[in-house]
Formats: sequence, structure tokens, C-alpha cells
Amino acid sequence: MATFDINDTNRRVQYTTNGSTTSFAFSFQINADSELKVILGETTQSLSSDYTVTIASNGTGTVNYSSAPTTGQKLTILANKPLSRESAYSTGASFTAASLETDFDNTIMVLQQFEEKIDRTLQLPEFVTGSTPPSLIVPYNDTSSNNANKIIGYDTAGTGLTLIDKDIQPKGGDSALFKYSTTTTDSDPGSGLIRLNNTTIASATIAYIDDNDFYGTDVSAWIQSFDDVTGNDTNRGRVRISKADSLNTWMVFRVTGAVVDASGYTKVNLVYIDNAGTFANNDKVFVSFVASGEDGAIPGYRYTFDSGTSDADPGAGEISFNNGTYASVTEIYLDDANADGVDITADALTWDDSTSTIKGFLMIYDINDRSTYARFKITGSTTDASGYLKLAVAHLNSNNTFSAADELSVHFTPSGSKGDTGSTGSQGIQGNTGSTGALGANPQLSMTFNNSTSDADPGAGKIAFNNGTLSSVSVLFIDDADDAGADITTFVQSFDDVTNAVARGIVTITKEGTPATYATFKVTGSITDASGYTKVAVTHLTSSGSFSNLDGVSVHFSYSGADGTGDMTSFTLAGTSGSNQTITNGNTLTIAAGEGITTTGGATDTVTIAGEDATVSNKGIASFATANFAVSSGAVSIKDAGVTGAKFNADVISAQTELAAEPADTDEFLVSDAGVLKRIDYSLIKGGGGLKLLNATTVDNVASIVYNNTLITSAHDVYKIVYSNYVPITNNTTLRLQVSTDNGSNFLGATNARRYNQINGTNHANQNSVDAGTNSILMGLALSGTPANGVISGELTVAGVNNAVSYKHCWGKAVFNAAGGTAYYWQDNASIISSASNIDYFKISSSSGNLESGIFLLYGYVKS
Repeated sequence: MATFDINDTNRRVQYTTNGSTTSFAFSFQINADSELKVILGETTQSLSSDYTVTIASNGTGTVNYSSAPTTGQKLTILANKPLSRESAYSTGASFTAASLETDFDNTIMVLQQFEEKIDRTLQLPEFVTGSTPPSLIVPYNDTSSNNANKIIGYDTAGTGLTLIDKDIQPKGGDSALFKYSTTTTDSDPGSGLIRLNNTTIASATIAYIDDNDFYGTDVSAWIQSFDDVTGNDTNRGRVRISKADSLNTWMVFRVTGAVVDASGYTKVNLVYIDNAGTFANNDKVFVSFVASGEDGAIPGYRYTFDSGTSDADPGAGEISFNNGTYASVTEIYLDDANADGVDITADALTWDDSTSTIKGFLMIYDINDRSTYARFKITGSTTDASGYLKLAVAHLNSNNTFSAADELSVHFTPSGSKGDTGSTGSQGIQGNTGSTGALGANPQLSMTFNNSTSDADPGAGKIAFNNGTLSSVSVLFIDDADDAGADITTFVQSFDDVTNAVARGIVTITKEGTPATYATFKVTGSITDASGYTKVAVTHLTSSGSFSNLDGVSVHFSYSGADGTGDMTSFTLAGTSGSNQTITNGNTLTIAAGEGITTTGGATDTVTIAGEDATVSNKGIASFATANFAVSSGAVSIKDAGVTGAKFNADVISAQTELAAEPADTDEFLVSDAGVLKRIDYSLIKGGGGLKLLNATTVDNVASIVYNNTLITSAHDVYKIVYSNYVPITNNTTLRLQVSTDNGSNFLGATNARRYNQINGTNHANQNSVDAGTNSILMGLALSGTPANGVISGELTVAGVNNAVSYKHCWGKAVFNAAGGTAYYWQDNASIISSASNIDYFKISSSSGNLESGIFLLYGYVKS
């Protein structure tokens, strides 16, 4: 029951989860944890199984999760007090102030709960005219089919709501309602119908539109105006066909060329752009049209293209090249008059006036397709031929090819003349100012792109990036000269002049003739003056398309403003929880105390933040026991007896994970050097000469055991083979070893081999212990006549495996006993292998049959 004042607050709070926070506070008040509703995302949570609630003495509290909800979910906490009365008052009965307080508090809580819900409902504004506001009762027909495909809107009087057919007129451009036909015949589709010439929308190139719309209104004049924009033949406008009852079913086309007025219908030439959804026969559709703007005036001179390559006048108003491969073009033939009949001879003859090696740059592009262009530099003198000019050029870049009679824009940009001492040459003759082009670029610097990413001079008039991926570029390499040969060093090296913590300026590189291909960066660091080029530190902002090697590009730079000074405008103060606070100029920032921290306002502009003493239950400032620690000038050190041996052993040594294998040579150990604790590598204390187990094999009816060059390596010079309880498949056989210096391709023979045997107490000395026929060293044998099921154990050592000596030595021992110990022998054997090469392969096998069972161990003697 409430024993607190009810605060005026919204009884709903939301959070965005971050994957780590488990407790979420609410500032409205409740009496019990059941009076909350918690929604994670769109799923209502269950008390106890999903979350618990902690309620403070003032009725506020926190919702607690045992594990943090995943990142990025919306968590909603709102009051959900039951609408019931918890007390009853009878006539003449007594009641207390506390019971009244509780009822009043519960009433306020419910009112606040209703207020929160009402705030999320559709409402009329308070200033609506009239003492009786209009009714906003949602219309609904008991026959559900009468509600289908209807929307709610205002009635004809505008004072109430009613159901309206959803085929309402869409907004955006001119539009009319038709019915869609799925047939594709080139004929009148029928009254109020529209159809395409292909059932696949993406392949449609013509729309057949009836003269009347769905309502019988003649709209032919409107449809036949779709081609009114004649100055933009490739894009006279856009047609959008949208399904009337679906916002996500539509198709969009570009209108190209003139429309055809057929008998009772109009044929509109189209180029497909995009579509979504599926149209069915007799679907109601809206057809809307938005006209394109007329093409702007072209820069430079207008010519038409002649595909001939002869050195001759290409014809009135025409231009041609001396080679059909643009990269091989060295001369351009230009008629004296352009396509508009204007004689441009006097101007064109000045295009070679510059004394620079590169006289200027000629940009030629298709007026109706800006992606088709060719860019050249003028490299020599212009020849005034009979009725035409011959321009000496070198190819720079191009894309696609021109077709005969294509309309072209021919634009010339002169280079400045080269001065004797590098000073700026006289300004070239300025041509008449042309009208603004539709897709003009901003060529602050005209340069050529180099696709190399090396930190080096990209070449005369070139620019390069340090990364082939535009979004990863961090340095621009800019040559000291632009395409025209002008020295741009001072300008480029001024890119870092502005002091600005975010960006010293903005650099935009745009492909010439294709403004849609660009990359924009901010200059974020100091400029580096390299040899013949400048390195500009940048950060990628945005880009579109990609650059190819030798693309002509324009480089534009704009300076940022310097970091400013003055009064604070505003900033956002954010904590690890709660709502962000906006602090504006003149506001008061309150610094609140927290656990273990106190704050005290003192002198002007001063707040003292102090720490409280730490306790088991309260964070704060801790002190150090003088018996264990020494503190001097802020430095804390442990006294000699500060940590006992028992604690060091329990917490530092015994608490650590025990090694499961031999340490690596670089693993370190602690040792005491005259009382000083030092570190030492394991390689310095591990010693040498010990045996190291390299392989353990348990055989089960196998032909042989092989130790190849992954085991027999230069890591060991001496190897030992130990075998136990070996049983051969075949009686009266010999266990033998073969060795190789070429990983098993060939086996070495042994010489001077002797074996000493004792069989059932009888000595058999000086027997041969090698098998010359198979180049084998005998390790142990089951004698003829011995009982079956006998076992052999023994060992064999091979020395000098990796020594550059002429002989390798082998020696070993073996013991044999038959089942039940009824027969036995033991033997010593030794042999010499004549080879100066390193051995890298051992093979163990039986002289006949397989190895039935036994355990074989391969050891290497560790080098000291």
C-alpha cells in the first residue's frame, strides 16, 4: 500500500538494450511488482521467469534481468495497475487516514496510467472550433466484406469519418486511372485499358494506351503530350504505372522519341527502368507522367560525327578522326563551320598558340549520351587545309565510340604558355562565354588519373591514391603540375593552412565527362612536400563509380572554416543510464554525488568532489595497512614481509594451471640471483642429452613400421628403437631394420656385422647380424624349432645419423622366450653402415609375413 507522495510523471519508459546492462530504472511509482508490464521488442515479458522487480521506499524501482538482453532491442516498461477497488467503506464504520491516502494514491496512479494511454491515441486538437467537437468514431460495417479494400476518411461534410474506396488519386505528376491488360497486341487495348508489347515488364518497349481513361474521359491530348520535350530525345519524361490498391506494385519507364497517334489509342516508346510486384489482367492502375527538362545549351561547338578516316574535309558541320581506334588517333579533321553554320576557323587556329608542349585539351562528347566521349591533348601545330582544319593530337582517354551523324560537343581548354623561368605565361585568348551545360564539372585543376597505389610521383599532370578501394584511401599523391603543365605546388600545399580539428578542407575528384563518377575526401592532416609531388593526408567521405587508368579528372578543393571561439551553444550530457540532457548556454549543470563520492559547492565556479572511505558494502577510498605496505609521494610498495610465503604459494603458485607438456624454449622461470628475483628462459636450464619420445606405435598385423623424415631429422644425432612383447605372424622369422638417406627410395647396406647369441644356455657367437640381400640390420629373431607364440623384446641404437662421418654405428640387445618360457635366447648385435650422408628414414619389418603385435617406441637423444 502506498506510503509516499505520487509524483507527476509519465508512467512509461523505454530503453535500447546494449548487451551488457541488466537493470533498467523506472521513475513512476507502483505498490507491487505485479503492477508493471514489460515488453522486449514486441514480446510481453513474464514476471519471475523473464525478469524481477526491485521497488524502492518511494515506489520507484528497477526491472532486473539475470542476463543482459541482446544489443539493439527496444525495452518498454509501463504501469499496468489493475482497475479494481481494494477497499470498501460502510456506513458508520471507522476508517483511517492511511486507507484514504492509499485509495487517493491508487486513483492518481490509474489516472496517470490512463493519461499515458490517451497520449498515444488519435485526438482532436484543443483549439478545434465549436463547443461540441466533431465525432471521430471509427466506422465499421457488421458485414466484413463491406469493409474490405476500404480506407477511413472524412465524410463529404468534413465533420465525421466514413469508409472510402481505396482507389484514390495518387499524388505526384499528372495521372489517370486505367485497367491493365495482359495482352501484347499492337492495337486499341479497349476502353479505359493500357497494355505493353511484352508480358515481361523488363523487356517492354512500347505502351498501348486507350484514348479514354477508366471513367471514360478522353485523355488522349494528355498522353500525346508525353513527347513534348524535344530537346531531350533520350529522356522526354518518366511514366509510372502503379497498382491502385497496392503501394508496392509498380513499374517505371523512360519515354524516348515521339509518340504515335494510332486509331483510338496512342503508342508510347519506352525504355525500362525498374518494377516491383506482379500485375494481373484487369487490375486497376494509375498512369502518371513527369516530363523531363529540356537539355541545356552545350559548352564549346556543336558538330556531327563522320566515321570516315581520310585526310579530307569531313563535310559541312562535321568532325572526323584519322583512325577508327581512338587510342591511335593522331589527327582530327574539323570542318571550318560547326553544325550551326558558324565559321570557327579564327578561333580554332589559336588552339596551338601555347608555347607549352601540350597546347591544350580537346573534350569531345555525345550530346545525347554523356557517357560516350573522347579526350585528346593538342601536341603540335594546326594545319589550315582547304575548307577544314587538321589538329595534331594525342589520345588521353575515351569511353564507348561515336556513330555516324551523332551530335557532338567539341570543347577546347587552352594550356598556358611556358615561361623562361617557370613564371605564369600570358593568358590565352578568352572565348565567348557559353551557356551552362547540363552536366558540367568543376575543373579547378585538370589532371589525369594514375591507378598506381605506390608512394611515388604519379607522373606529369597526374593524381593517384594509396589504395585501389576508394573508401580505404588515406593519402592522395598529386604531381607538382596539372595537365596543362602549370605548377600547382603552392596551391596544393596550402590544403592544410586552415586550423580545423575535423577537416582542413574538402577535396573532390570528378571524372571528366561523367560527373556521376567522383570521390570526396576531407583533408585531415599535414601536407608532405615530396620530390616532384605532394602527399595529402585525407579521410574518405563519399564516392560513386570508379576511376580507370588515364581517366581525365577535375580536382576541386574548398577550405574549411577555422575552429571558432565564443560562448557555448549547447552540448549533450550522457550517462551510462537515464536520459541524455542538453546543456545550453546559461543552464546550470548539477553534479550529483554517487556511491563513495560526495560533491560540495564552494567558491565561485568550484565544485569539490570528495571520496568516502571504502567499506565492504560501499565503494570509496581505501587505505593501506602500514604493516604490509609503504607509501611515499603517492607510490605504494609492498614491504619485505608484506606477502607471506604461504600466501604466495596459495595465490600465486598453487593457483596456476599445471603444465601438461614440456615447456617451450622461450618459456620463462623465476630464479633468485643473490637474493634478486630474475627471469630465465627454459632453454638455458633444461640441459641436454636426455631421451625424448618421438613416436609410440602399437602394431596389429601390419606389414611394417615407417619413421620418415618428419621424425628422423637433424634435431637428433642418435636414435633408439625400443620394442616389447613383439610377436611375428610367421615363426622362424627375423625382425629387421632398413635405413635410407632419401626418405625411403633406397636402403643402405651394413658391414662388419656380428651377433652373439645364447640359446637355452648354449652360446652361438660371431653370427652375421645383417641381411645383405635386403640391406637389413637384424634386430631379433625367432629361431627354427622354437615353440610358436613366442615373444621378443629388445632395443637398437643408431648413432651418427646426422654426422658428416663415413660410418654410422648400430648396436642392440634382444631377448626371446616361447609360450610358457620353455625356450629362450638372448643376443647382442652390432653393425656398421658405410655412408657419409645424413640418414632420414627407418623401416622395421619381418623377413617373412606381417608384424602381428607388439609395442615399438622411437626415442631421440636430445643434443646438449
